[in-house]
Amino acid sequence: MTTKIKTTAVATYERARRLTNLSLWSISLQCCSLRSSEPEDDGFVLRKCVDFNFLIVALTRFRSAAKLAANIPAIMSEVETALKEFDSALPDLKKMRDVAEHIDDYAIEQGREASVERGLLEVSSLSDGEDGLVLRWLGHQLNADKALDASRKLFDAIKMTSTAFRNSG
Repeated sequence: MTTKIKTTAVATYERARRLTNLSLWSISLQCCSLRSSEPEDDGFVLRKCVDFNFLIVALTRFRSAAKLAANIPAIMSEVETALKEFDSALPDLKKMRDVAEHIDDYAIEQGREASVERGLLEVSSLSDGEDGLVLRWLGHQLNADKALDASRKLFDAIKMTSTAFRNSG
């Protein structure tokens, strides 16, 4: 039988910082992929839609890792404020994630959100304009450029809170 050692705030912070850092790299990679032209694009015209799906996953994982930092009392206020700014910049992320994660339920019209019709699951559009690269799906939208910017700001806020742990050992 193994004994679980209670984690410290410092260890939790360091883990949250590493996980958000990795997720930020994933978000950046997906944004680069969305901006690129790939040889398979001729045969698979929906590649960028797939990349947006992966971006949604990366953003969700990033937010979860940041939430881990927000549960640390010494930095809770700062990280919660930054999380609210992130959520405000990406107001449709949760809905898109929820539908994508439970697409099997929505495909047979048994999802939680009654406004999501099964026929809409396969209808989306991409645009690249002055506002950036945008996916529109289910009456919602996700701007890849704004997502990357919001993620960087949240990660910067998490890094700035490291001063709370300087003398913690």
